[in-house]
Amino acid sequence: MIWIDSIPAFDAMIDRLAAQSIIAVDTEADSLHSYFDKVCLIQISGDGEDHVVDPLTKIDLKRFGEVLASPSVTKVLHGGDYDLRILNRDFGFTVANLIDTMICAQLLGYEAFGLAALLDRHFGLKLNKSHQRADWSMRPLPPDMLDYAATDTHHLIALAEILREQLEALGRWPWAMEEFSRLECVRFREADEEVEAFRRLKGLGSLDRRSLAIVKELHGWRDGLARAADRPPFKIIGNDAILEIARERPESRDDLAKIKAVSRYHFARYGSEIMTLVQRALALPEDALPEKSDARPWMRDKVLEARIEKLKKVRDRIAGELKIDGSLVAPRHVLTAIATIEPAEVAQLDQIPAMREWQKRVAGEPLVAALRKQQQPVNRKLF
Repeated sequence: MIWIDSIPAFDAMIDRLAAQSIIAVDTEADSLHSYFDKVCLIQISGDGEDHVVDPLTKIDLKRFGEVLASPSVTKVLHGGDYDLRILNRDFGFTVANLIDTMICAQLLGYEAFGLAALLDRHFGLKLNKSHQRADWSMRPLPPDMLDYAATDTHHLIALAEILREQLEALGRWPWAMEEFSRLECVRFREADEEVEAFRRLKGLGSLDRRSLAIVKELHGWRDGLARAADRPPFKIIGNDAILEIARERPESRDDLAKIKAVSRYHFARYGSEIMTLVQRALALPEDALPEKSDARPWMRDKVLEARIEKLKKVRDRIAGELKIDGSLVAPRHVLTAIATIEPAEVAQLDQIPAMREWQKRVAGEPLVAALRKQQQPVNRKLF
């Protein structure tokens, strides 16, 4: 493992890597330890060397960005969606000519496609998972953490070669290439500001409008504390506690203390603030309460839902024959789009941008045929 925290060392590394035909890339961020998360490490393997770059030293990483964007150098990542987003967010980088080993494993039908599972399967390597939730922003990093980080890219190139051979044997490498091309288009995007932040919590569907008002108050309060302390919101108080408080609607500190999801620590530190927020929400007039979210279209439209279910059965049959997950053949949003436009011909599937060409070739005709059969008029005899 070669630690890179100076411009001379960085330039020497780039000189070597830019001449390679293939490199492996990974990142580590501190999203579990700060509100304003950032890229804390960049791991790069190539030509038998493992480098760990420290971007917190403010090294000008422009030349690395040029390597990432170069179509002449193949970049291997594993589950690279998040890495691509934060590299784009923090440095403006984009990546061309990439291979994602997690996508490869999924298209091969592997049930376990995490990096640890793949390294165990193909190299007999047991990864130490003790640093999965580590704070990568701390300095200096101990040797065992650096070794752990370097392992993430050390075997990726060899792994990619094995998985490519298996995909080619099944005729699925073109599928993977299309998925890689889609992944290259990933960019960081801020959360949709039109959607109220509290609505991103899971489990709101069972809450009435009064309880939603409590969630909204507590979520905004927690977010403010997290920002001020530069800590992830869950380290202030967890989502489970917010939802349970909203369901129970405590009217006093004694009521709050009885809620299991509220720890003694949170009760002692935030009890008064929480009760003030709950009482504020309980006092809101009816017309000031948050509206419940609209149900999904297929939950409102029983006819559309029936078409989706018919398509799902066809999709699952095809996925079973291919021995891959059904969501790869056609995820729910694609099935919904197909059911909505009710195509009579496979060519009409081109109206669905999210549907891959390989998915159309594999499942297009059976999916369209299922709807076409449903659309045929029923001949009734008159007596």
